[in-house]
Amino acid sequence: MIMVQRLYAGAPRAPEALVVKKTLCVSDFLTEKNVLFFPAAHAKPVIFETLIGTLNLDDPALALKEVLYRELWGRTIIGPGLALPHARIAGMTRMAAAMGICPQGIADPSVADRKRPYLFLLFLGPTNDVQQHLTFLAAVSTLFQTKGLLERLMQLTRPESVLEQIRAAEGGQS
Repeated sequence: MIMVQRLYAGAPRAPEALVVKKTLCVSDFLTEKNVLFFPAAHAKPVIFETLIGTLNLDDPALALKEVLYRELWGRTIIGPGLALPHARIAGMTRMAAAMGICPQGIADPSVADRKRPYLFLLFLGPTNDVQQHLTFLAAVSTLFQTKGLLERLMQLTRPESVLEQIRAAEGGQS
C-alpha cells in the first residue's frame, strides 16, 4: 500500500484502483466475417477492395484509395508470404482490420514468387492517432514472429479455424 501511495500525488489509492492496460490483440479486430479466402490469384486492388468491403466503413472507396496510395510509397510485404496493407483514414476513430488468405498468391508479375504474399492483413486507423496505428502494427509484428503461424494459417479453410490459431498464438506470447 505504501508503494501505491508514493506513486500518486494526493489521496492514497487501493491497489485495485490501479488501471491495468490490456495488451492489444490482433484477434480483437478480426471476426469470421472479415477473414476471407481467395481460392485463385487476384490483383492486389481486388483483394484490398474485397477486404475493405467487410469493414462496414462510411467511405470504402476512400479507404481503398488511401491503401493503394500507401502501396505506391512502398510495398507492404514484410516477409515471405505476408503483406500488411494499411492506411490512416480521416474520420475513423478506431482501428479496423480484415485478413485475406490467398494460397495462389497475388497476380503480380513484378513480384518474385519467393516474395509473393499469400496472407494479407489489411488494417486501417485514424489519421489523428498515430500511437494506435503503431501499437496495432507492433502487435501484428509480434504475432507473426510466432514460429510456424503463417504456414498453419495457410493450411486452414475456415475463418473460425484461423481465429482459433491466431488466439492460440496470442495466448502463448509473453
